[in-house]
Amino acid sequence: MRTGCRVSSARQPGATYPEAFRQRAPPAKGSEMATTSATPQGSSLTETPFWQRAAVRRNLSAYAFILPFMALFIIFNIGPFFWALWLSLLRGDLVDQVKPFVGLQNYLSLTTDDITLKVFLNSLQYTVSVVPIAVITALALAFLIGNKLVRFKDFYRAVVFFPLLASAAATAQIWSYILAPRYGVMTYLLGLVGVPEIYWLSDPDWALYGILLIEWWRGIGFHIILFLAAMLGVPEELHEAARIDGANAWQVATRVTIPLMRPVILFSVVMGTIWAFQLFDTVFVLTNGGPVHATATMVWYIYNHAFRYGQVGMAAAMGVVLLLIIMPISYVQMRVLGER
Repeated sequence: MRTGCRVSSARQPGATYPEAFRQRAPPAKGSEMATTSATPQGSSLTETPFWQRAAVRRNLSAYAFILPFMALFIIFNIGPFFWALWLSLLRGDLVDQVKPFVGLQNYLSLTTDDITLKVFLNSLQYTVSVVPIAVITALALAFLIGNKLVRFKDFYRAVVFFPLLASAAATAQIWSYILAPRYGVMTYLLGLVGVPEIYWLSDPDWALYGILLIEWWRGIGFHIILFLAAMLGVPEELHEAARIDGANAWQVATRVTIPLMRPVILFSVVMGTIWAFQLFDTVFVLTNGGPVHATATMVWYIYNHAFRYGQVGMAAAMGVVLLLIIMPISYVQMRVLGER
């Protein structure tokens, strides 16, 4: 209706609709050319080069800062991985100029070696034992240190983090005296409660647990510092709101604080798992994989094959296998804990 009204008001009296449309004023001179020239032709379009785009030019400084790190990462991480992957397909020792190509023979040799299965089970048992214990105890100690009623918090942070900064060889020697079967401090303390003498580092049934105790002591400070930092990031208003709703201290911790700390807990678990599979220094100093390979780990096995027996191909193959074990375990942990 509105359109019809406009048309009828625009046409002259007595003129039909086609005549009215034909009587409209012609376009101004040059307007058609202006319209045509304003419309770009497909053949004349030129795309801006990538390096001249505004977004790229703005981010050049960021790329410049990232470039040295990426170069070091490629040189010291990506490059050695592909070099190890290539060495795992060769056979020869460290001094051989020519190493024959053997394909997957080194990997097949790992499947028939009884020691390979033993060191894998040792590493798996150690990881499954030490990671949950370290994370749970670190979380409990972090809540204890982070309590408002606790004084000298900086002192406690320094105390729990000190073992991680100390030399692994030095701390291993100190623990060798603590765990000594006759005159060790641990033997004396356990004797006070009637526990018989335990050969922590020389008994095949107990040696791995002795290593576990030492590594728990060394690594728990890392988890505690992470959890304390995560607790500081939880808004105090959420705690106060939970208390107003009638929640006690346990409910505030389990339903407010810990769920908000989930990303940090996930990072702690993943890093603890990676470090557990890479255990070497304490084993090398205290037991050298013994007794009867009871404390032999995968990294200790790699070291022995590479530098003691000179079997570089076998060591590289074991390193690749270790990477293939750690990657899916870390991925599953991130998916499972991330969904929760």
